[in-house]
Amino acid sequence: MKTLLTFAAAVTLSTSVLAGNMPDNKDMKPMHSQIMDKSSVEEILQNEDLQRLHREMTRYAMSEVGFDARVQMMTDEGRAYHKALKQRQKNTAR
Repeated sequence: MKTLLTFAAAVTLSTSVLAGNMPDNKDMKPMHSQIMDKSSVEEILQNEDLQRLHREMTRYAMSEVGFDARVQMMTDEGRAYHKALKQRQKNTAR
């Protein structure tokens, strides 16, 4: 019983030490997540298919059409579109 308690304490301490030593995600960001320049933001936002999907996703939020649009936006292009929207909103808020 004493060894079981010692083992549990050792596992708990080692887990907390390992969790404290994990690096921040800020250091591990890939290069494509850097701030996009204004021309690339506008170029991404001109994509009519992504505009349509975003409109369906926001207009029909909880319906089947909205969920289908969300699934289709879960691509690299969709993520880039949302990042471009956020970047444009930040630029206009200044």
